[in-house]
Amino acid sequence: MGTLDRSELRIAQDLQQTGMTRSSAMLAVVMATRGYDRPERDLAEIVRHYPGLESVAEARLAIQDLLHREWLTQAVIHGVTVTGRVSRLAQLIANHLSDQSVADRLLAIRVTLEPYIKVLGPMENSSVFHSYLDLLRSAQREICLPMLVTPPYDETVRILHERAEAGVRVRILLAAPTLAVKWRNETMRSISAERITAWVHEFHHSPTVEIRLSRTPEDMELATCFSVDGEIVRFDIYDPYRQRSLEGVMIEVASPQGMLPNFVRMFLRLFEEAWSNSVRVAPSARFLWFFRKHWKSWLAILFLLLAFIPVPVPHWPEILIGISCGIAAPLLIEEIPRMNKIVRKWRNR
Repeated sequence: MGTLDRSELRIAQDLQQTGMTRSSAMLAVVMATRGYDRPERDLAEIVRHYPGLESVAEARLAIQDLLHREWLTQAVIHGVTVTGRVSRLAQLIANHLSDQSVADRLLAIRVTLEPYIKVLGPMENSSVFHSYLDLLRSAQREICLPMLVTPPYDETVRILHERAEAGVRVRILLAAPTLAVKWRNETMRSISAERITAWVHEFHHSPTVEIRLSRTPEDMELATCFSVDGEIVRFDIYDPYRQRSLEGVMIEVASPQGMLPNFVRMFLRLFEEAWSNSVRVAPSARFLWFFRKHWKSWLAILFLLLAFIPVPVPHWPEILIGISCGIAAPLLIEEIPRMNKIVRKWRNR
């Protein structure tokens, strides 16, 4: 069901009190704040998501009523008759209610995402970098920053320190050296290790800054993208397997008040998955992560080894080997898609 806020519902109720049907009143408000332009049949289907317009017949009657009132208009575009609102619809509703404040309220309610989506330009442009720093400075709650082998630039570090001292949580996700080598070349192993050490050195005294390493190529496809306060996402569009991040084009998607666009939701979900797959920088943490990730395999190996210990129990080896196979079989099945993916990548080289 489409949602209308209290102000919209109140205006629709006021229109009903002037003698309009509920469906016409609802449609007038919906068209004033949503502004759909569609063929009449399609429009009737779209507005069925709103209260009072669930019936196609009622929706089409409401459309005809508003066309008769000249609150809606029709035009032929590319050979198709399209129904939409007149440009002065908010003012017409206000005049009908003899309340000029209604027009301002309707215009304030209407939310269009277009101003919140920007193509900032090529990553090589200095304006993209400086606006990136400005956005970091604006953080109030959290910064999520995945990077491949980006060094800790002085200005970036200074801003992150400032925000961390203000209580902002900073999560930095870097590629493990082994992954950096896969994506670049062998010379990146030492460079990656140096830069990881440099990042850790810069923030080892900052309790609100956490640095982790990713070993998963799919997770590092987010490299050079970042989010601020879970509401603004900057996304670097490039081919991570064939291009450097500086060859990409940066876009920004922000969230209007009270809304969270699907693009922002998807980035946040992917980052959380990448973060949960990552490992802390300390060697002991890496070992624990490796053990935790492959614990089923270790358990299968353990039962297999125990099967060869001489124990005076009937069918001892068969029982433990059976348990080991029972654990290992699903693991092998789970690995088939990944192995197919590896084979396809190898063939496409």
